[in-house]
Amino acid sequence: MNQPRRKSKPRSAVRFSARDFRLLRAQARRDPEKFAATVPVVTLDDWVSAKITSGDPYSLRWGKNTPPKIAFQLEYDTEVALYIACDPDVLNVYAQALRRCWSSFGIRRGDRVVIFDYGTSPVSYLASCSFTPYLARGAADILGCLPICNDGAANLSQRAVEIVKFVCPRVLFLRTDCLHPFATEFNKGSTPLSSYVGALVAVENEGVLAAADRDAYQKNLGVPIYRLLRADAALFLAPECARCGLFHIWPDLYHVELSEQGKHGREGQLLITNWFAEHCQAVRYLSQVQAVLERPGCPAKATDPRIGI
Repeated sequence: MNQPRRKSKPRSAVRFSARDFRLLRAQARRDPEKFAATVPVVTLDDWVSAKITSGDPYSLRWGKNTPPKIAFQLEYDTEVALYIACDPDVLNVYAQALRRCWSSFGIRRGDRVVIFDYGTSPVSYLASCSFTPYLARGAADILGCLPICNDGAANLSQRAVEIVKFVCPRVLFLRTDCLHPFATEFNKGSTPLSSYVGALVAVENEGVLAAADRDAYQKNLGVPIYRLLRADAALFLAPECARCGLFHIWPDLYHVELSEQGKHGREGQLLITNWFAEHCQAVRYLSQVQAVLERPGCPAKATDPRIGI
């Protein structure tokens, strides 16, 4: 009797054991060049292939024998939909990363925050334990502030404007592709945006608002606009620093490198390794972000690695 043929795993989709994962972290800190030379790069296409070949909904990334408590669909235009599986521990560290982003933008206890983004964006689902099951404390809960969400569809800009006028938030987070319709809708009135909000943060998955466009919108709207980089496939967040204008990386959470074309100070694709997502690994994930690695030395946090985009 013929046995059914077992489907093999794509090489880059094979998970690292818990022991090997810890060893990789030590190696990346001790000898980053050896880490880069010996650990293969993984791409979205690899995860798509792993899902199609294996039939596993999580592209062979989920590392526990029990089903995940929660999963999120990732915002990528791929052949098949990709999902990231999480357990409560990962979810809560991820929320701490968002809390650090919020703190870097000046959000404090008692502030109000408005979010104009989809529910599958980590900026939304990590904001509050009221929004997401198994999240013990979201960024707003940790900081002691109030988040209000508006769905991230551009045709809901009028509602976003009304929420901002009623709530008067410290910060408005909004998708980059909603910035233009929001600005158009708000400028129908005569009161300046600065009367209602302290700053805007433009958010995008694996991309950022171009600096020239940011400057133009700042002039048009009359409030500071910062940028927040996401790479959802790697559970990655990096805020733009108001002091140095670069994006800060937290080495206790992430390790970043550039692809080969980014050597010797040139721009390259950002490679991301996530250290807290042991059970839904992203090790040397090749993102779509073009960046330059900058030396630490920001007056706000002198030891943080930084990237320029």
